[in-house]
Amino acid sequence: MLRLRPLLPALTFALLMAGCTLTSRPTLPTSNLLTPAVLPTLTADGENAPLQLPDSTLGGMIYAEKCAACHGPTAKGDGPRAAQIRAEGKTVANLTEPSRLRAAVPRAWHDIISNGRIQNLMPNFSGSLTAQQRWDVQSYIWALGTTTQTLMTGSELYAQQCASCHGKQGETTFGPANLKLQSPTFLAEKSLVDIAGGMLRGDPHAGVKLDDAQRFAIADYIRALNYVFVDPAMQQAERVSGDGTLVMTATNGTPNGSAPNGLPMLLRAYDQTSEVLSRTANVNDAGVAIFDNLPRREDYFYQAELDFSGGRFYGPPMQFISATQTISSMLRVYETTTDAKDISIGAMHFFVQEIGEGTATIVEFYIFNNGADRAYIGEPATGDRRHSLRISVPKDAQNLRFDGLGLDQRFFREGDVIFDTEVVVPGQGVQQITLIYEVPYRGQRAFERQVFYPVASWDVLVPENSGAGDPLKVIGLEDRGLQQTPNGNLTLYTGQQANANDALKWTLTGKPLGAPVQGTDARAIGIGLIAFGLAVGIGYFLLSRARAAQAQVATPAAERDSLLRQLALLDDAFAQGKLKEADYAARRTALKAELREVWDEAPPA
Repeated sequence: MLRLRPLLPALTFALLMAGCTLTSRPTLPTSNLLTPAVLPTLTADGENAPLQLPDSTLGGMIYAEKCAACHGPTAKGDGPRAAQIRAEGKTVANLTEPSRLRAAVPRAWHDIISNGRIQNLMPNFSGSLTAQQRWDVQSYIWALGTTTQTLMTGSELYAQQCASCHGKQGETTFGPANLKLQSPTFLAEKSLVDIAGGMLRGDPHAGVKLDDAQRFAIADYIRALNYVFVDPAMQQAERVSGDGTLVMTATNGTPNGSAPNGLPMLLRAYDQTSEVLSRTANVNDAGVAIFDNLPRREDYFYQAELDFSGGRFYGPPMQFISATQTISSMLRVYETTTDAKDISIGAMHFFVQEIGEGTATIVEFYIFNNGADRAYIGEPATGDRRHSLRISVPKDAQNLRFDGLGLDQRFFREGDVIFDTEVVVPGQGVQQITLIYEVPYRGQRAFERQVFYPVASWDVLVPENSGAGDPLKVIGLEDRGLQQTPNGNLTLYTGQQANANDALKWTLTGKPLGAPVQGTDARAIGIGLIAFGLAVGIGYFLLSRARAAQAQVATPAAERDSLLRQLALLDDAFAQGKLKEADYAARRTALKAELREVWDEAPPA
């Protein structure tokens, strides 16, 4: 089971999430402006209309966590997962496109946020967000769709044309139902088109002379009477600046390799869903790049990147924790090679699920090693991409996806081969890849998979069937019996070591007819994988690179020298008044503790 531990957490999470179900709530009919007879009454749970003013600042924080990965930082449909979703034939909406934003009825959008749109791989949020939080998210999208100047213009026009009847803040009732423009029910049921169109109807509006732009400016202002507007640009400025300092030391891990001094180092910050900022600083003659004015938010992860010798290298993800004002780390680069002779697969796992009549889902998990002292970058390919690691896929595989960045982002398909574009640094277990796809299956299927590198161990895992019919079995491999996991029993079948360009062969048989194994329903698996992808998001992206960074094990002497250099930089920063004494003392104590651990292994010559 030790060999299975790298795979089981991901599988366990995906299977747990596969139990998610969608709920539905009927959409109430939308009324015309100023005909309030069919408007719903305000309900106690806040679903029909918000119970308090939606707050765009709170909504912005929730949006960054829950929505930005797909819809993008400014809701234009350009998040980091959008390309992969579109590659599967689905839609990611630009929520601030003017015609869409003006026509949208807030109550209808609330239903979509609550219930999701599984046909476009959008999960429901009614279980993870309160009704008020869902209204807050929507208010942030409204704020993205307008500007401070538009609201100021709308305010002036409203005062001139509307305030005498509707009140200075929309507080005067009108119509047979005694509505107010400043009303949560009015907010929930009226689109901007409805509000702007109402200015053209009825005798009270006969003398109002406004063009389209003016009417929509007033409509924006009327909506803003019913939520807390904070300019998203101001919110963003607060998210990308602060008093934090990050010190990165760049070193070359290849013996006698050239120093990366003078090169531009890129620093990116991510929250749990997307990139929030990037900065660039040159590596100085001491091999150090310093980044100042960073926000010290505990929900941000920082990661440095450096292009060197034809490859891109990454430092480990870092965070500011508690009152720490300065953090430091190391980014190790290597000389590069295009020769794959030292690349091998330490372990390779196939996980099999029958998910319905005629289809099976296969999850493949690879752990790669690089036995050289140089990073493997592969051969140049189209554009600025490179072909590093190669993985074969069945000719009839459909719906290819990954648990990190997917096709046309990090991975590219050419025929029956998937190419990775990431550098493979020296070390054991330095690259881990999870591939998911569907293949036709009708009771029996022979698998034959070419591998391009030597394989130390590989196996197939099959869920234990709890119902009637023929249980799933694997022919051609050694049966190692049931293995217990948090989601039930898996039967483990193991193969023999393989050489580069060998074909791994095995046959899957069986057709369970009774109760399916947990998570094997096709729809449940789809929902589970969506939830898995959204939950992991940038977190997995950082984790995969963190593994590569951690695998770049420094020699004790190199670690000692790096720690001494960091101590010297820390002392300089404190002497220049850049650090508070408490932060300086805490960081110096930590560095000295690390230094003591490696000192005995590599005392100075």
